[in-house]
Amino acid sequence: MVSTLRKRFLVAFGVIGLVVAACGGGTSPSPSAAAPSTEPGTSPAPSGAALAADQTLRIDLGVEPPTLDPNLAQDSTSIAVLNALHRGLIYYDKDLNPAPAVAESWEFSNGGKTITFKLRDDAKYTNGDPIVAADFVYSWKRLIDPRTGAPYAYNMLDVVGGAEVYGIDAKAPAAEIDAALANFGVSAPDEHTFVVNLVKPAAYFIWIAGLWHSAPLQEKWITSTAATEAANYVGSGPFIMEEWEHNSHIYLVPNPDWYGTKPTLTRIEMSMIEEPAQGQAAYENDELDMFLTPAADIRRMQTELADEVVTSPQFGIGYYGYNMKGKYTSNLNFRAALSSAIDKKALIEVAWGGTGIVANTIVPPGMLGYQEDLDPYPYDPVKAKEYFDKALTELGIASATDIPKLKFIYNTGSDHENRVAFLADAWNKAFGLQFDQVGLEWSTFLTTRHNLEFDVARNAWSQDYPHPNNFLNDLFRCGGGNNDEGYCNEEYDALIDQAAAEGDPAKQEELYKQAETILVTEQPFIALRFPITSYTVKPYVSGLQVTPGDAQLPGDLFYETIQILEH
Repeated sequence: MVSTLRKRFLVAFGVIGLVVAACGGGTSPSPSAAAPSTEPGTSPAPSGAALAADQTLRIDLGVEPPTLDPNLAQDSTSIAVLNALHRGLIYYDKDLNPAPAVAESWEFSNGGKTITFKLRDDAKYTNGDPIVAADFVYSWKRLIDPRTGAPYAYNMLDVVGGAEVYGIDAKAPAAEIDAALANFGVSAPDEHTFVVNLVKPAAYFIWIAGLWHSAPLQEKWITSTAATEAANYVGSGPFIMEEWEHNSHIYLVPNPDWYGTKPTLTRIEMSMIEEPAQGQAAYENDELDMFLTPAADIRRMQTELADEVVTSPQFGIGYYGYNMKGKYTSNLNFRAALSSAIDKKALIEVAWGGTGIVANTIVPPGMLGYQEDLDPYPYDPVKAKEYFDKALTELGIASATDIPKLKFIYNTGSDHENRVAFLADAWNKAFGLQFDQVGLEWSTFLTTRHNLEFDVARNAWSQDYPHPNNFLNDLFRCGGGNNDEGYCNEEYDALIDQAAAEGDPAKQEELYKQAETILVTEQPFIALRFPITSYTVKPYVSGLQVTPGDAQLPGDLFYETIQILEH
């Protein structure tokens, strides 16, 4: 497993090269793209190793996926399943470069503002129907349609022409919405040509075209009754959903009509074990083949099962958001006080088993625009008390005893309780604040957090595409779909827009840095940890294509390359 670990480390911190290359050379990206194959290819079994007769991979999702509607998914659990069930215009290779998928090639024109995708003629849905360009038009319009309520629709906002439809009230007259959708900048001149018209050059947009929410959808399928249940499900990827017993398991089998790399696996069994300790026990009892190691077990696994441990840096960030519209957390000195009172090194040691890098920013190490020295509110108990006293004066409050319990929310079943308790205890000791620590089921938590029904909320982000725009724009733009703190700064948004349109990598990086400096100084969140995730993987699991973009487990972007060896 050592070679896998080293490969993951180099990939995670080497992606900056592909980002800079994609953004260079003026305002127009590379004029065309094509590749001899559409998938990374199956890794051969190690020399002398034979494949097992039973090619079943047993993994755990942790919780029930909130949705398997590609347009509506927003969480890593759902995405971990959708990676197997769908493919879009492009996908990614093992180094996260854009690679052909349903589109066999693409070309930029009109100064980088028009992208023409040419679709392969052998791509089929799992029901046997051909995938045509009109299906992308339907899917992308459904994504941006305000009546859909898609959380990732904002990815198209201010980039694709006519995306203003996203700003129309979902309760507006249907004729008004439909008229606006007619102007959305996507079209299908023929069955194998899909055209996207951008309002400005955006070098990062090609990565968006490969995200799960941009997959083709058949209107007759997604509008049918119980469309996302296993018996009715229609996908475009290497696997088919055979069974979904809610809150229990999902079973996947290969798609016989898949045009790409043919899976060696004959079955993927995805369980939903909500308690991490139970999942770890299942792994140790040989009931699972891979598992995300709970923090409490990391050191034990490093001792007892050292040859099965894989540690992997990721393009991600663990942070806790402050409600920018809250009575107390809307005050900058209050937020600064909370942030300055946390010893992040101690938190990582206690609550993450010592794995991870202290985070003070949002853009992670190794990515374009990372600022290692940016930390306006370092751990300083004395300074934290000064900030808190200023906040009390500004809020007109005599002491912390006059502040009622603050609502601190997190999602259950994912090992967050210890982290929440650490933070709440530190803030109680520093200032005398009291917290109502509220654990919520995953889908309820997502809604509660997005509705700003909290004072402090657990949050985290793993890259969708390896570019700072995915962190700075997608998390903190005014009104953005993943802006769960209510943060809004027009100067910040303007810098992000300038950066996205800038073709010079050095100038682009400087603009992103300026924006992040504003963001971190205003502190709508407390950054805690850049993840170095620890997994346990059975020695007989081979062919993993591990990337910093994995949703939940190593190699889950490419289930089709995984093999089970004799054991």
